[in-house]
Amino acid sequence: MSCLRTQMRYLNAYDAHKLIINEYVLKRPGDTQIFKRDTSKDKTDADVIRKNHRFLWEGEDKADTWELQFAKKYYDKLFREYCIADLSLYRENKLALRWRIKQEVIIGKGQFICGNKKCCEKEDLRTWEVNFRYMEEGKKKNALIKIRLCPECSRKLNYHSKKREVKRLKRKPNKEKKKHIHKSKDKESSIKPSSSAQSTSTTCSEGKNPTKESSKESPWENHKPEEVKSREEEMEDYLEDLLL
Repeated sequence: MSCLRTQMRYLNAYDAHKLIINEYVLKRPGDTQIFKRDTSKDKTDADVIRKNHRFLWEGEDKADTWELQFAKKYYDKLFREYCIADLSLYRENKLALRWRIKQEVIIGKGQFICGNKKCCEKEDLRTWEVNFRYMEEGKKKNALIKIRLCPECSRKLNYHSKKREVKRLKRKPNKEKKKHIHKSKDKESSIKPSSSAQSTSTTCSEGKNPTKESSKESPWENHKPEEVKSREEEMEDYLEDLLL
């Protein structure tokens, strides 16, 4: 002990600290693990989103904590028109869905490419509307979502129950509207000559007005402007009146 004190007497604080650690703690190999930080409770951004993520955020949902705010911000950046599906467990009637990210929207995954996670088919895609039932925060929730799949993946989706297919309806032109347009055009063509006649009559009437106005004398011809005195002249007149 006295030897240790004599050594510490000539050491600075940092060197003395290392000496004490080596003397009392690190006497056996592997003792350095004592000073390692506990990383069991560390969380990455992905862990926070995975824990607080919601498939659908409603207007009533409030983000009180920073974790919920972070998950809500991530949700706002997702594209929620079409879904990406995982159909690997379709025989067990289990379906996993998620919204698309920016990179998938750019390459057309889920809209121009099959929405199945492991499929890249681009031909004969069909749009399906699925009533997605899921558990979130211990509550059962439903959501109507749209997904585009190729024929093979569509068969997997409808393995247990037939889903509703979304089809685009072709608009037929209304014959009545066409007739109404033709009638309105005929009326416009019949009205045009009368409008031209009115324009000629107005030009004639406008041409007569200047002669009448020229015959009349303007009221400003006989008007004579009054002379306005300057301030100095007014002062001189005022002083003259006082001296008189």
